[in-house]
Amino acid sequence: MKTRSLALLAEVLFVGLLVCLGSVFVVTALAAAAAGSVLLTEVAADGRTPSVRRFGRLLRAALAHPVAVLAPAGLALVGGADVVAVLGGLPGGRVFGAVLGVVLAALLAAGLRGAAAWRPGRCWPGVLAAAGRETVLDWRGSLGLGTAIVVVAVVVGQAPAFAVVAPGLLVLAAVAVVVR
Repeated sequence: MKTRSLALLAEVLFVGLLVCLGSVFVVTALAAAAAGSVLLTEVAADGRTPSVRRFGRLLRAALAHPVAVLAPAGLALVGGADVVAVLGGLPGGRVFGAVLGVVLAALLAAGLRGAAAWRPGRCWPGVLAAAGRETVLDWRGSLGLGTAIVVVAVVVGQAPAFAVVAPGLLVLAAVAVVVR
């Protein structure tokens, strides 16, 4: 029993490393998370061991549609501009900053849901639209994902070395929310 638990932990950490490497070019983060979620789903369902080759194939398949790159780029652009506006002294910046934090966490949760729901052959616009609806309808799951995002952000802020495996933990949380 303990051996399988440790193997599962090792596989989650390995997938986290793959997702981190696949997300180096920030715009590939959604596709990398989708590839990682497929790997983790296969581990949970079939006991299939994740591999770099399989991750690479899944990443290429996820990047086949331009929305996989445009969605993270748009989120980074709009989120970055909003953060700069708040830090630059925008009137009402404190209130706007709090609202912005909640909105960005909700968008990240929707993106994680979409990544967990994506499978090869599925179209990104449909997957992300369904994930957006589920983010609102399944508020308990969204709250759980938001909590996971905050916890991972705090941990990485305190110990930056965990940034390498943190994406795997977020992908695991997203897969767990979608599967339940």
